[in-house]
Amino acid sequence: MGAVVLFAVGQHATAANSKPDIFGIFIGIGAGRPDIDPRWRNKPFTPTPEFTKWGAEQSRELGRLGTETGTPGACEPVTPVSFMVANGLFPIQILQGSNQIVILNEWVAVPRRIYMDGRGHPSDLDPTWLGHSIGHWEGDVLVIDTVRLNGRARPLNGYAANAVSSTNESVKDPRLPSSDQMHIVERLRLVGDGNLLEVAMTITDPKTYVRPFTGIGYFERRPDIDVQEYYCADNMRPRDEGHPESGKAP
Repeated sequence: MGAVVLFAVGQHATAANSKPDIFGIFIGIGAGRPDIDPRWRNKPFTPTPEFTKWGAEQSRELGRLGTETGTPGACEPVTPVSFMVANGLFPIQILQGSNQIVILNEWVAVPRRIYMDGRGHPSDLDPTWLGHSIGHWEGDVLVIDTVRLNGRARPLNGYAANAVSSTNESVKDPRLPSSDQMHIVERLRLVGDGNLLEVAMTITDPKTYVRPFTGIGYFERRPDIDVQEYYCADNMRPRDEGHPESGKAP
């Protein structure tokens, strides 16, 4: 019942306020899509993330996971960066209400909640996996500001870059850790005649990185699919997750 009410409120609010309709299901375009306009292709982090001393140590430690030490917490929640990764593996669903936007990701058990009622970040926030997110519209761009993450999630380039079950080959790409000082600003807008969702995020984490960096990913609107139930602990499948040379579960 609550979900139905949120759907209805979201559609009514969009019409009443003439805000872009981002309600629906989207899936990242990933790589290998020659049918997508070249303007709307995923773009890597820029500038290339440069570690602090602490960040470099964390990156090396995370690179050992799955090869030397095993992979603890493979089914724990992730940061909003990994939550919104546009690699085309799992869909996201955006529920657009008048005072709150909720984003679901098929492979992450915890939803993202973006408060749109004008509140700020409370000063006494407890750190959490996905942090505290507030949002507002700047014209047709949804701006989301997220703080107070717990710094315990696996790397920012986690799922797509072998943090679930690392291999000797995969760890040649540096793991991108995060800390409880990470601050994320996302800018979401519809492009491609409303068929694509652009997610540009700037990541600032002075404990881990020398300077902020930005990445851009694109999601395709997919009204023909549904978000299914996925429970990580029941799906320990390294081969399906892009690790054909690894035969062991994380």
